[in-house]
Amino acid sequence: MGNISYTAHVSNKKSAITSKSKLAAVAKHNLRKYKSSDYSKDNICIIYGTSNLIDDVKTVYHKEFDEALEEYNKKQTRQDRKIEDYFEHVAGKEQDMAVEIIIQIGDREFWKQFDDIKSYMKLSYQIILDELRKRLPQFVVANAVVHLDEDSPHMHIVGVPVADGYKKGLSKQVSKRKVFTKDVLSRVLQDELREVANKEVNDWFGKQIKEKSKGRNHDLSVAEYKVAQETKHLTQLQEQVEESDRAVKANKAIEKEYTDKKEKLESDISCLESMRRISKSLSEMDSRESKQISMELDEKRSELQSVNEELANAIEKAEDAAVLLDRIKKFVLSFRLFAPTIEEYANQVESDKTIEAGNSFRGILNELGKLLEAFKELIKEGMCWFPRLMRWKTSKGEVAPVFLEKSAGYSYSLYGYMNVETKEYYFKESVQWEISVGNRTGIVEQMDVNVEAMARDLREILRIGAEQKRLWEVYEGR
Repeated sequence: MGNISYTAHVSNKKSAITSKSKLAAVAKHNLRKYKSSDYSKDNICIIYGTSNLIDDVKTVYHKEFDEALEEYNKKQTRQDRKIEDYFEHVAGKEQDMAVEIIIQIGDREFWKQFDDIKSYMKLSYQIILDELRKRLPQFVVANAVVHLDEDSPHMHIVGVPVADGYKKGLSKQVSKRKVFTKDVLSRVLQDELREVANKEVNDWFGKQIKEKSKGRNHDLSVAEYKVAQETKHLTQLQEQVEESDRAVKANKAIEKEYTDKKEKLESDISCLESMRRISKSLSEMDSRESKQISMELDEKRSELQSVNEELANAIEKAEDAAVLLDRIKKFVLSFRLFAPTIEEYANQVESDKTIEAGNSFRGILNELGKLLEAFKELIKEGMCWFPRLMRWKTSKGEVAPVFLEKSAGYSYSLYGYMNVETKEYYFKESVQWEISVGNRTGIVEQMDVNVEAMARDLREILRIGAEQKRLWEVYEGR
């Protein structure tokens, strides 16, 4: 074994989660529910659960214990013995209502050498989490967060230890003692997960995790330090479509707001002009009232003029969006040239076949190989993916395949999948069954549909704007 540290800490004693207030404190730290100069949401990576840890824990309680709770309550003849909410019941007993595990790989000195690739450790921690859930199913995970804003990338896991077979009380109960035995602490957390971590460290850095030492191996101390914000990678097409889509939505909102204002002001003006006509026909009307109405009418006209100017600005923005849309159309047209080759790529992925990109002996790339070389994005040495080329809709969100690059880019072997938004990694076996023709996204036909939909929205905004401009001109000519 090597000299890279691996530590696993299980909440205990002062760190034990024995009340709702302590659970809230864990949530505040893990999910950074506070503001500071060091805080960056890009360095707080939720890989399981949501941004509300307490709700995640409650969800586990309902899923695991509601049936047992219902059976227990049916047996009770006295109302005061019934339990209304098992989560609240356990929270009031000063026992471990949830358990937190912190897993850390490498120390401060090690990560000084590899600070630029810290962010990729969330992929490794996702694999370690999956293995933990597989090897210890009695520990039902509610939430898992990877922290990249401290000395060493590490993972906070919060879950509920579930034991069954009870003769007294609920047949299934929360029990840290029964789930986290000495055997589990030693075998699962210190031996088996250490081996998983060792494989990841070896894959990433060509190094080894140090052997388990005698005595306690599950204590962890972490110190917080600043880290650089993780770089986000957005594709050209995504940026253009998102920018255009934002412009269309903004113009729609502006157009609606200004239309409402204009309608109200026109109504006010119409009413005031009617009053002024009446005032002229009534000789007994006080002249001061007539002057007041005229002043109000002028104010409304001025306000309407201001609204009209703002509306003209909104129309100008819509016209700019139309120009942007024209550029997107040209991009899609150029993208269409690659359609047959992209179709070949998608068929290979869906069939889970090795992609032969060329002949390494002759140094020649085929057409598919040239396309892959142009769109390749490295994840780490020897591993890459193509999120700009094709994605698939799955139960885990939109994913793109991850490949092992062989023979210096002349062949690619399908390794797994990664979420294009969250960068969460999934084993190939867990996703492959959803990778089919019907779940493709980002294909040329879909681009055409999206572009045409945006074009219709823009045409409608410009049509409404032109009609309002015409009405204004008629109004000014009165």
